[in-house]
Amino acid sequence: MSRLSSLALLLLAAACTAKPADQARQPADSAPLGAHQQRHSSFGARILATVGDSASTIEGIAAHGGTLYVADWKDGTIYAVDTTGAVSRAGSFGTKPGTWILGLVTDSAGALYAAVPEAGQVLKVPAGRLGAADFDPAKDVTVFASGATGANALALDAKGHLWISGGNSGALYHVGPAGGRAQLFAKDYSPISPDTTIPVRPYTVNGVAVDPQVAHVFTANTGTGEIVELEILPGYRKGKARTVVKDAFLTGADGLLLDERGGLWVAANFRNTVAKVRTTDGMITLLRADTVAQGAVLRFPAELKKVGRTFYVANLNFPAGANAGQPFKGASIAALELPGI
Repeated sequence: MSRLSSLALLLLAAACTAKPADQARQPADSAPLGAHQQRHSSFGARILATVGDSASTIEGIAAHGGTLYVADWKDGTIYAVDTTGAVSRAGSFGTKPGTWILGLVTDSAGALYAAVPEAGQVLKVPAGRLGAADFDPAKDVTVFASGATGANALALDAKGHLWISGGNSGALYHVGPAGGRAQLFAKDYSPISPDTTIPVRPYTVNGVAVDPQVAHVFTANTGTGEIVELEILPGYRKGKARTVVKDAFLTGADGLLLDERGGLWVAANFRNTVAKVRTTDGMITLLRADTVAQGAVLRFPAELKKVGRTFYVANLNFPAGANAGQPFKGASIAALELPGI
């Protein structure tokens, strides 16, 4: 059995065995925050769209020109979603049923990249082929990068290098604009959580984001809620590493996003939370922390992308942590609208 299949079973087991007291520990909108935490006072939250059917699963989300893209694990289908919630089929990665398709990102031309962890690969679809009536995975999908064990989150930097987090491999990779064999940047710099009750704890290098100067790269430790900043030296060599924040409030830290103002946004799956982290001092600003009893809009949130003043979140919807007991099946995209951001 693969490590990915094992994790899925662990997540299901955790959901089935969770006690009410365990679920009560998950942060809710009424829960007190610590001295280095605050709440954003004005935002709207809704489900933008459901994707596929009740057996569908999505994790990554990409955005280009106002169009969102997600990929269904069930059959590799690529869906395009506009900001009104209209869903259309844009192609297929041609992966075998049940293949995990994790991080998604688009480049400036609109080409779509997808991380496939079991193969350690990043797949690419040219922008002009997305939505084509004669889309053919055998011709339109190519392997852009290989050798990235556990390929998880993706981020393109200002120089065209693609960053690939290694998820449960504990590694961070990058590859140049032409693709090819991924190069190891750093490994085993963020330790696994000792709390064995957290089924997502093996993912010590999950979400990834790079600043516009290509001076620092950020990654998330899902099991500990730690965000690490690593210095990028000339020649893409690793410099100093520091912990920006490590907080149980961010347990499940998955997708990362740096906005145009330098704000680092975190989707924390195990907490059903989306929050902003100030990189200078680790201050956490909570947008939303859902519980099932509230009729959660966030349902084990994975990746997030920003279009205008709206954050779009791919709901992985694993039945664990604050999402245990979620009555909604299948895949969905949440929209968080923040006037003033």
